[in-house]
Amino acid sequence: MLPAHLADRLLKQRRDADSAEFARQLPLYAPLDADDPRWMTEPDGSEQPSRREPDWATDY
Repeated sequence: MLPAHLADRLLKQRRDADSAEFARQLPLYAPLDADDPRWMTEPDGSEQPSRREPDWATDY
C-alpha cells in the first residue's frame, strides 16, 4: 500500500493526464456557436432519404 502523500501525487498526475487528453480531443466535438447559421443547414451532399414514422397503433 502506498503512503498517502504518494497516492495523492499519483492521483493528481492521473487527473492531469486525463484532463489533458480530454482537452486535446475537445475541439473535435466542439459545437458551433449559436450565432453561426451553419448549425441550421444540412451539409452539402448529405440528403437523407425520407423517413416513414411508425404507426404506433399497429406497429409496436
